[in-house]
Amino acid sequence: MTTRFLTPSARIGRVACSRVFEGGHTFRLAAGDTVIVVFRGVCIEEKRVLVLVDRRFPGVVIEGPQPVVATIPKPLGLQWADDRGLTTIARAWLAGTAPPRTPNASWAGRSAAGRERGGVR
Repeated sequence: MTTRFLTPSARIGRVACSRVFEGGHTFRLAAGDTVIVVFRGVCIEEKRVLVLVDRRFPGVVIEGPQPVVATIPKPLGLQWADDRGLTTIARAWLAGTAPPRTPNASWAGRSAAGRERGGVR
């Protein structure tokens, strides 16, 4: 059984991470995490204190911890700073080709392959 690690929202400000905003969801991969976390909406879990370049986001920015919609197993070769790779995985998940995992199944070590996809998107 593979151990899954997901940086909690309360600690994300202390860890380097990348976010991709696709299809009404935020996909986050933090350094050291073994899963990609999916949030609904444009979610930034901490305050935006230092903004070097501010681009227009595809919606209202939600600050603070948000409920996890799903987790996606991180491919071994994907690094936290690979925004192109993260974008590819996000688009595949949205298209229904990436295996989603619900937070409960992810933490309990059970497979979510048998679950309906409609409930976790």
